[in-house]
Order: sequence, then C-alpha cells, then structure tokens
Amino acid sequence: MVVVYTNVLEAHGNTRVVALTQAEYQHAMQQLGHRFQVRGAPQETAQELLQALPEEELLAEVYRDRALTLVPLNDRGPLIPVADAALKEKYLRWCQPRGGGDCLGLFTDGPYLRTDDRRTLALALSFGGVLDETRAALGRELSPQVLLASLVWAASLYLALWLLPEPTTKAVAAALSVVLLAWLGVDAMWGLMDGWAIMAHRAHEATTFEELREAGEAFGRVIGTDTARALILAVATLSGRTLGDVAKHLRALPRFNQVQAQWAVQGIEGSVAVAMEEAVAVEVVVEESRAFVVLSSSRASMAVNVLARSGGGGAAGGHSGSVVIQHRGGNKQVVLSGGERWHLPRGKSYKDIPAEDRLGDQLQAAVKEEAAKWSRAELSNSESEAIRVMRKKGDEHWANLLERQARGRWVEARMKDRFPELSWNNRGVDITGPTGQSFHYEILSGTESNFALHGRRMASTFFRMIFF
Repeated sequence: MVVVYTNVLEAHGNTRVVALTQAEYQHAMQQLGHRFQVRGAPQETAQELLQALPEEELLAEVYRDRALTLVPLNDRGPLIPVADAALKEKYLRWCQPRGGGDCLGLFTDGPYLRTDDRRTLALALSFGGVLDETRAALGRELSPQVLLASLVWAASLYLALWLLPEPTTKAVAAALSVVLLAWLGVDAMWGLMDGWAIMAHRAHEATTFEELREAGEAFGRVIGTDTARALILAVATLSGRTLGDVAKHLRALPRFNQVQAQWAVQGIEGSVAVAMEEAVAVEVVVEESRAFVVLSSSRASMAVNVLARSGGGGAAGGHSGSVVIQHRGGNKQVVLSGGERWHLPRGKSYKDIPAEDRLGDQLQAAVKEEAAKWSRAELSNSESEAIRVMRKKGDEHWANLLERQARGRWVEARMKDRFPELSWNNRGVDITGPTGQSFHYEILSGTESNFALHGRRMASTFFRMIFF
C-alpha cells in the first residue's frame, strides 16, 4: 500500500507536472496510436477500456469552489428543444475542421446532447490546441477522428470515476491514477480532479455552446497544456491489452526518468511501472491533510487497518471496526466487527455509536428474512414490462437496476407492515429513531454503489444501515 500525504511532500520538495515539448508529445502519440484499439462507438470503447458501466446523468455538488460528489439526475438537464437544436448545430459546426460530422461520437446514444455528452464536449474544448496536436500526430492512416473521440471519452469517464460512487478508481482506472500521480504530482492531481468537477457542474447548467466553451476554456486554464498532454498520453498508454504490455510502453515514454523521479519525490519507493501493474484501487482519504491511498492486491489486508486508523477508528461500546468509505465531504461509513454498518456525519466518531442497539438488530434480522422471500413473481405488470423493454434493447445493466429497485420497494413495504409502530418517512432517512435518540435507520440493498449513494444523499444524518 502507498500513502501520499501533503505534509510528506513538504519534506521532500514540491511537485510539478513533467513537461513535454510538442515534438516529444506528438512522437509518443504517433507510436501509441498504432496500438489503440477501437471497438464500437467511442463511448463504448472508453467504457470497455476503464471497465466501467454506462453512467447515469450526474450533477456535481460544489461547496466553496470545491467539488464534493456527483449526484445522479433523472432528467436531461436545463435544455429546452430550441436550445438543444442550437447546441447541436454549433457542435457540428465545431466538428467541421476536425473531421466533420459527429466528430466526438456524442449522438451514438440519441439525437440530443445528454449531460455526459455536454461534459465530454466541454472537456474536448478545454484541451484546446492539444487536441489539434493529437489529431495531427495520429495521421490519416490511423482514423484520427475515431481514435481522438475515444481518447476524449476515456478521459472524461476516468475523471467521473473519481467522484462516483466514491472518490475511488478501480481496475484499469487505478493504473491510470498511478501514472498521473507520478506524472503530475499530487498538487496538480488534486487541481485536475477539482477543476474537472467544477467544469462538469457548469457543463450541466450550460444551455448554449458558448457557455460550454467558457466552462471548458476555464478548466483548460486551470490544468494547462502540460497536464492536458499528460492526461491524453496516459489514457493512450493504458490502451494496451495487458498491464505488463502497458508497463513496457510506459517506460518508453519521453521524460520517463523525470516521472520516476517525481514518484520518489512524493515519498514513494519502488518503480512507478511496477506500482501501476499491481494497483487495484486508488482511494482519496480526507482528514486533516489530503492524501492519496494506492491499494495493491498483495497488501489489501493491511490497507483496511490503515484506512481504519486514518478514519479515526477505535472502540465503540466494546466494538472494533473499519472505515469502508471515507466521503470527501467529511462523512464516513464504518463496519463494526459484528457486521453492523453505520453512517457517521462529519463530527461524529465511533464513540457516538451505541454499545447496544436492540431495535437495529431486530430490523437487520427482519429485513434479511423478508428479502429471502422475494422472487420475480412479486414484480408488478408495469415493473416487469419496463425490465423486459430494457433487456430487449440490450441494456442489461439498467434492467438489473430496475429489478433491484423493485425488490427494494417490495422489501421496504413488507418491513412497514411488520413494524407499523415505527415512524416511517417518505423523504430522508426511512425510520426516525424512536424516543428522541440521535441516530436513525435506513433500509437499502447492500451493493457498494448503493451504500455510497445513501452516504452522499444524507451526508449530515447519523444512521445505521439496515441492508439486505
């Protein structure tokens, strides 16, 4: 496990982005372009590369110019049909000198610009001249339009993974995080994440191409040319079939010796290429100082203990536990040794968890009993039809999501019948704690994405998670 704290950087010296000349960048892109494989639409290629599911439409929660999380949306955003048509027209006009047509593949999933499309377009606009450099480097024989669109989509999806469902990247995205941490340094890495999330927020609110351009160019000024080149180059490098193959190409990149030196400056031992091959997750832990935690497969068990200590873990009424999610807003989720899962808002710690919670134990036992009774026969006609339509379209992810949501509604209804004496709520936490107790109860399906979602939506609420 590798932990990079900002106070450690002060002891070793400041970090800075490893800069390439235009000639160095274009030569590297030309070499990597021959290896980049595009399968299907650019968005699908990016999702396959980063092993990420199609995302929901999202809105960044921004507090005092710092992005905390992205929250899912159910609408298309603020655009009315007339504004949508005008935005589409100006986007296609922007594409004319860049290969023409839908040059970024934004209309693959429909004839209008969804939230993720607008965010990706803003990111492309932020790259400015670097995008033209990349296109020129790829050359006509490499189908630069498709390759470039795939690279932009991959960069956009990677940046989104930092904020949804948690500031954690996994799988290939973890390797990309290691590369960028070495290439950019921790300070520029934070600037990249926070600046992108603010740009994503502005892109959602934008109703015109001019507003998208302004959001993108503002982000471009924050990250600069060198970071833009590093991001595109890192994504292109990670397109290899195996991480071992990627490590070989990473070592062949220009200025790699400087990249390795910056890895060491941040107090990290060993080779950045080896760390990239081993990394399975990268998580941001926010305490008094900011830190990156790089988890590797051979050290995962130790990571749990360190994360627990960094999150203020300790005794709780005779219990021990671990921090399993550390939200960027300061709230966190902990699992006690007995399996209980609690959400602690900012300012709460293990000592606030009661030594005994008989009602919570009863709810936990009951919810598992009720969930075991569920079958697809319980689906309503409308629920079954919606799931059937999704599967017919090939959207297996959304079909499974609809089924999980239906199961959750069914289990909650059974629990209401079973515990009618409790105070059930239509909004906020499901069950208000009786007799004035400070903590409450939330019933939910026990997937990591759902745990994270409930922690984001009720960041200031102290509650026990009753899951099935």
